[in-house]
Amino acid sequence: MADTAPQLKRKREPEPEEAETPSTEKEAGVGNGTSAPVRLPFSGFRVQKVLRESARDKIIFLHGKVNEDSGDTHGEDAVVILEKTPFQVEHVAQLLTGNPELKLQFSNDIYSTYNLFPPRHLSDIKTTVVYPATEKHLQKYMRQDLRLIRETGDDYRSLTLPYLESQSLSIQWVYNILDKKAEADRIVFENPDPSDGFVLIPDLKWNQQQLDDLYLIAICHRRGIRSLRDLTPEHLPLLRNILREGQRSEQGGWGEGTRANSSAFFYKEPRGGLSPSWRPSWQRFQTQ
Repeated sequence: MADTAPQLKRKREPEPEEAETPSTEKEAGVGNGTSAPVRLPFSGFRVQKVLRESARDKIIFLHGKVNEDSGDTHGEDAVVILEKTPFQVEHVAQLLTGNPELKLQFSNDIYSTYNLFPPRHLSDIKTTVVYPATEKHLQKYMRQDLRLIRETGDDYRSLTLPYLESQSLSIQWVYNILDKKAEADRIVFENPDPSDGFVLIPDLKWNQQQLDDLYLIAICHRRGIRSLRDLTPEHLPLLRNILREGQRSEQGGWGEGTRANSSAFFYKEPRGGLSPSWRPSWQRFQTQ
């Protein structure tokens, strides 16, 4: 593949007649972002269990029953993840201008602590919905004790691989991205080569508002790569493309300084396919 600088993807503006023609290929549950008001894909939400929470990360994972008023007495399962969004420096001064709504907690000499109630446009909560949710989803988001183990090749073939094949979640979301059925407007770069190409999109962990937590994920077009164990010398062109073109795209889209402060790593056992990702840290190609 020619060693040329990649171009950031730009959305093509539709012709007037195209804009008026509804798409016949849009599938239920598949779509891209919109600024129009929307509703949750279910009615009601009765909390069944707090699967996990973190006061430090300002995030909570909830399992709930929904659609209980639809005639199904048992309802359906859903997982909702609520996460406080980071402050945006350019807007933070608006929290303190005028007469902000405050509630005093305590005051002592020069120190005082308040609860501040921000205006609506500065108080959004990132909400991730998994619906309908299966037992595998509930297990995925539940708090679990972590263990560090040393896995041999034999361990992978006899233990890990059978588990992945029997317990892995659906990866339709990956195919939707690769086929441009969902998140097409979020793709910042694509190498379309079916063997050594990939798409680069912002990870959902990043709100795309500040570079401090810039986080991009690369999804390769080649299917069937389940984990690092499947990589062979045959995949070196793919890996080099991801590293080289990913860094160029990152640099072209967000500035020269991002490359010097970024690293590339792999999810060892991703939820379907090999997904190299970029996140700020240090410039070193490493595995995780």
